[in-house]
Amino acid sequence: MTSDPSICKRCALQGPTCCRLEPGQEEFCFPLSQTEKERIQEFQPDEGGFALQENTEGFVHNILRLFPGEKERVLALFPRQKFHFRLAVDASGACRFLGSKGCRIPQDLRPYYCRLFPFWVVHNEVSVFDSPSCLARREAVHLLRMFETFDTNAGTVRDLMGRLRLAWGLPPTAGSKPVKRSF
Repeated sequence: MTSDPSICKRCALQGPTCCRLEPGQEEFCFPLSQTEKERIQEFQPDEGGFALQENTEGFVHNILRLFPGEKERVLALFPRQKFHFRLAVDASGACRFLGSKGCRIPQDLRPYYCRLFPFWVVHNEVSVFDSPSCLARREAVHLLRMFETFDTNAGTVRDLMGRLRLAWGLPPTAGSKPVKRSF
């Protein structure tokens, strides 16, 4: 398998995916750091593409699963009855930045989570979300083929994860000291 730059576009336009949720699942959208939000606003200032979302029990539980062993840090970043920003979706559950040709945000300005998906890093180990709706996951199946599909590698994925963690105020790796950030 070789690089497939259109795979995310093809996937996003087909149905519930990382860019198109089932209506009612908005609370589980990934949060945005202030840095990510500002970067997108500089590119598209009047899009209305952001929503303020409460840190619900379900949301916090989901984030805790993604950052095992970092409960205190996650709870400090996303305290109950407080709020975070996320990408807004329309009535059908599609990201407001999703157009007929795929994401309208340039790759290097997209939120880190969007650039990472379907990859994730826990304890420096790169893995792939087991998402049945992800076209890349269905077509490439294995981690090495996923790297080829996205023309990336473990080092690049780890770097993006480190950037996501820093943008959120988490240390670049789970064993480091946190950096103070607010949402």
